[in-house]
Amino acid sequence: MGDLITVLWQQLRDAGMPEVMLFLADGSASRCHWDNTAQLGETRVALLGDQERNIVRVVPISACVGIGIASPKGTDPNAYRAVIQDRLASVKATP
Repeated sequence: MGDLITVLWQQLRDAGMPEVMLFLADGSASRCHWDNTAQLGETRVALLGDQERNIVRVVPISACVGIGIASPKGTDPNAYRAVIQDRLASVKATP
């Protein structure tokens, strides 16, 4: 699942949506921009700020259980799906 999340995130980044919500195995979620990831050997990790513990969590993306895109503040997430679909369709259409 984690490798799939990495691939999906790369495609979202290419479609102009580099910032996602990562759903973690502990049931929490954290916003992360692609620029806040690092490649450690063969493992891509997300660097997540944990304000409660005052640390930066280094989480292998392969350990994430899901990925999402936050709708802009004040925007209905159901309506925002069309924006996401349009962006993804435009990437598919380019050779």
